[in-house]
Amino acid sequence: MQEYWKRLNFATKMACPSPWKDIEDKFFECSICLDLFKEPKLLPCLHRFCKPCLEPILERQVGTFECPLCKDVYKIPNNRIDGFKTDFHMKSMLQFIQLQKTFEDEEVRVCVGCSKKLKVTAYCFKCKDFLCVLCYQFHSTNKMVADHRGNVLALKDVEGKSLTLEKLASLKEALRCHVHTEFKAQLCCCTCGNLPVCVTCTYGKHKGHDLQDVANVSKEERERLQKRLEELVKLKENVTSLTDKINKVNAELTSIVADTKRKWKMQYEDQTRKLKNKKEKEKKEFNRFKAVLEERTRKELKELETEMEEKIRKIRDEYDRMIKIKIRESKEEEDTKRNEINNRELKIDETMKNLDAVMNERNKTIEEQQQRKLRETQNLSDLCNQWVNKFENMSTIASSVLESHNHWTDAQCIPDIRAASEPLVEDIMKDFPEMESISDITRDDLPILCIDRVNISDNVESVVDIDVIKGKWFCLRGITSTGSGNIVISGSLSSDHSYIRVINRQGRQIRQNKIDKVKESSLHPYRYCAALSRDKIASVCQSNQLVVYDIHDGSFTQNNITSLFDDIKTMNMVYASCITTDPTRGHIIVGTSIGSLFIFDEELNFIRTLKLPEVIKCSRDILYHEGVLLICDEKSRCAYAVTMDTTKTEGELLYKLSIPAIDGETWYPYSICADRAGLVYILWYSRTGTCIITQYSQDGQQLLTTKRTEDTAWCMTTLMTEEGEKLLVATLQSGKMLSYGLTPE
Repeated sequence: MQEYWKRLNFATKMACPSPWKDIEDKFFECSICLDLFKEPKLLPCLHRFCKPCLEPILERQVGTFECPLCKDVYKIPNNRIDGFKTDFHMKSMLQFIQLQKTFEDEEVRVCVGCSKKLKVTAYCFKCKDFLCVLCYQFHSTNKMVADHRGNVLALKDVEGKSLTLEKLASLKEALRCHVHTEFKAQLCCCTCGNLPVCVTCTYGKHKGHDLQDVANVSKEERERLQKRLEELVKLKENVTSLTDKINKVNAELTSIVADTKRKWKMQYEDQTRKLKNKKEKEKKEFNRFKAVLEERTRKELKELETEMEEKIRKIRDEYDRMIKIKIRESKEEEDTKRNEINNRELKIDETMKNLDAVMNERNKTIEEQQQRKLRETQNLSDLCNQWVNKFENMSTIASSVLESHNHWTDAQCIPDIRAASEPLVEDIMKDFPEMESISDITRDDLPILCIDRVNISDNVESVVDIDVIKGKWFCLRGITSTGSGNIVISGSLSSDHSYIRVINRQGRQIRQNKIDKVKESSLHPYRYCAALSRDKIASVCQSNQLVVYDIHDGSFTQNNITSLFDDIKTMNMVYASCITTDPTRGHIIVGTSIGSLFIFDEELNFIRTLKLPEVIKCSRDILYHEGVLLICDEKSRCAYAVTMDTTKTEGELLYKLSIPAIDGETWYPYSICADRAGLVYILWYSRTGTCIITQYSQDGQQLLTTKRTEDTAWCMTTLMTEEGEKLLVATLQSGKMLSYGLTPE
């Protein structure tokens, strides 16, 4: 970004009047043919190209075309290439360069006044050709060409280095009326873009127009341009500030990624060490058991041998049979124990393999996030570069126009320069609020895979009364927590409004947002929520309104997804019924009242539809867990595990989670969540109003624990606190939030 700063300083210097020799040679070259301009045509962005170079480009376009340099889009005039202004100022500067080069090279040219091939010593702008020394003297003394004297450029003026654009302009013939070319221009028509006109035109085509003296117009235009250039010079600080922000964000992003990887590596090494110790402990247990068993067997054999010696003749056959039985029983017992230990070791190996996979996936994900964020900063850097290029081009043109000190050049060129500066000022003044979130990446801890079991506290540890969720119309539908330690609840506030509220663990409200439901929707605005990142949650309303909400400032973006439901409408009413997220990929997954899910990115852009197996009728709640989807289906009264393959449009059924068998009741799954160890929890209710919580293994295939809870329980989540992880259960309308401790064994 230091290069941008140097170039911006150069452009600032060029904005002030300076000798024309300071302009780089490439300023006079067409960027298409890389040669000096031939009949240069000027675009509104002040970039110019040879007419023969620009014409083939326009022939391939219809309606509009892009500037080959800055890519700005412009409408093609009705008369195509001729509709763009010819850059007479550039033509004048090119003539200036050509004249000086001719004199400096001392070229021998044919004089316009005679046929002698002598060294040229002057140029007559009325004759539009070179003069030898004799014809130059004739022009200087003879009355026949007295009107040419003021238009002759002598070699001594060039050798004395006194030739300037201003002096060159004074030597040329006075500008002609653009209508009556036989008359000199005496006025400037401001109504028609500062066109040169004669007195005759004031009674004809330009009658009633704003006609002014060209010197006055030139003075006003120069003052406006100078004011605009000063404004742009001040605004360069905006570009510098944005550049500093980009560098700061890139440094912060790199530091965060390094710190996160270092933390994950330490956690990985710690868990691996514990798992290896656990495996070694199992092996030692088996060896101890085997040694005790062998010693016991030897003692028993010794006893049998003594007995055999006493009864050798009578019971030899019986003795042999008992020996074989004991050996077989010992071997069977050993084999049983070996199988048990082997199974435990295999489970530990599988856990270590899963931990390796999680570590690799997390590293891959954070590297992908880093690359995506770096691409975002690169886009901003490219934008800064584009602004600097435009600023340099505009400043160089402005400098050359101001240096010419030609009233007609000022009147015709400066309005174009000012017009081109307007969008540049607007661009530089833009704010980039997304800069603050570029360094925000996933920094969650690794899951604790070395824990086999987590105990739920026998009794409720605390009951918090949340006064802000009590009321006639209030209805709680969703609860989640984020890495920042806050709790988010959502639901309906009235028949026309839903809400999102942020509260602390004591139940006090931190922030609240009331959200209007989609006007054309007849559905009740029940709202569900799920954590998306450390500071953001995703939320969906039953009236098909999807939201990403920032818990710090209460800002949110929303998207009406009703059209997605219209594509799959059946005889039954369809609506959004639940939500979950895949934080590592930034995906939002919306469950529906039919057998499909919708997947969006964190910018609320629709990605794809995932069709669920036919056995799933209505998703009451969903959880993205360890690469699969766990779905509570209220209609079938079951919970299922479904594949989440990004390459397929249909999910495959993996297995059905165990249904609790308590008190002969019929149970309905209603809410699902998981703790840091990967254990799964489901809230069930029965027709009689009883509610229970079930705990499952990390793979969801083994039912571990069943616990009664309050009958008005409606939804639940987990929360990390200073005392450890807690299971939070929110009630429907009583305003209570129950807390259960989760203690790893």
